[in-house]
Amino acid sequence: MTNREKEILELIKLNPFITQEEIASKLKIARSSVAIHITNLIKKGYIMGRGYILNENKYVVVIGGSNIDITGYPRNKLLHKDSNPGYVNLSLGGVGRNIAENIAKLDINVKLITALGNDIYGKKIINHSKNIGIDISNSLFSSKNQTSTYLAILNENRDMEIAISHMDICEEINPEFLQSKNNILQNSSLIVLDTNIPKNSIIYILENYNNPVFLDPVSTSKTKKIKDIIGKFHTIKPNLLEAEILTDMKISNESDAKIACKKLISKGVKQVFLTMGEKGVICANENEIIKLESPKIEIKNATGAGDAFAAALVYSYINNFDLFKSASFAIAASIITLKSEETNSKELNIDNIYKTIKEMKLC
Repeated sequence: MTNREKEILELIKLNPFITQEEIASKLKIARSSVAIHITNLIKKGYIMGRGYILNENKYVVVIGGSNIDITGYPRNKLLHKDSNPGYVNLSLGGVGRNIAENIAKLDINVKLITALGNDIYGKKIINHSKNIGIDISNSLFSSKNQTSTYLAILNENRDMEIAISHMDICEEINPEFLQSKNNILQNSSLIVLDTNIPKNSIIYILENYNNPVFLDPVSTSKTKKIKDIIGKFHTIKPNLLEAEILTDMKISNESDAKIACKKLISKGVKQVFLTMGEKGVICANENEIIKLESPKIEIKNATGAGDAFAAALVYSYINNFDLFKSASFAIAASIITLKSEETNSKELNIDNIYKTIKEMKLC
C-alpha cells in the first residue's frame, strides 16, 4: 500500500460516507487521482466495492517483543576484551515488532500486540507504528517497566558476535492480558509468536485458538521454553542451533538438517524452514523436503534478516504459495534486508522481492 493510499484509507475509516471531492480537498490532490487510488484499494482488497465498505476481516496478529536496537561493528577485525573503533547505529527492533513492520511493508493488515514503557523509546515505537501502518492499539502500555533494549556487537563481516537483551517488560504479556484481546485474536487470519513472551502465554494461545500459529524461536535460550510444545505450531523458522535444541540431535551436515526437519514434521509441525545462513535453507512439510541455496552477497547488517524471512512466510501462506515458492520469496526478503544498514530495510516490498528472486535466480 502506498503512503497516499494509506492516507485515503484513514480518511474513509474516519468517515465511510466521505466523498471523493472531500478527500481530494483534504489531501490537496485532484479528484481523478483519488478515484484511481480508491480503485487500487478495491483491487488490493482493502475496500469492498462501492460505498467504501472496508475489508478489515483479514488481518494478521503478531505477538512479541518491541525494543530499541543498538548495533555496533568494528572498522577492522573485531578484537575481544578491547575497545574497537567502529560504528554504532540505533534503530527500532524486537523480533515481533520487526516481523510486524515487514508484514505491513508487504501490504498485509497487521495488528501488533507488544509491551511498551512510558518513555521516549516507547513513544518513538508508537509513532513509527502509526506512520507505517501497524495497528498497535491492542498493545500493553506499562508504567512498571521500561521499553526493551537490545544491544548487539557485530564482527567485521557484519555477523552477530554477541548480544544482550533487556526485555523484562515482555513478562507483562501474560494470559490474563491476552484474554482481554480475545476478539482480536479469534478473528485473525493467523497468529505470529516470538518466544520473548512468557511460556504460559504461548500455551494459552495454542490451547485457545484454532488459527494457524507461526513461531520464531528468537534464540537458543528462549527456544527451550517451547521444546515440549513444538508440535502444536503450524510453521516454525529455527536456525541450526535452535533446531538442535528442538530435536535433541547434533546437526553437522545437510543430511542431519533434513533428518531434523523430518523429526519436527513428525511431531505435528506443518511447515519447517531451517535457516543455515550462507549454507541455505532446508524446507519441509509432510509431502516433501527441499534445500535452497543462499546466493553470495555483501552483508551490511544481519540483525533483521530472519524477521524479514518470517514476514515473507506469512505473505506466502496467505497467498497459498507452495513450499519452494515460499522459501524463494522468504530468501529474497532476507537478502534485501541483509543488504541494508538498517535492521528493517526501506527497500522491502513485493515488487523488490520478485525483482530479487529474478536477479538471484531463486525461481
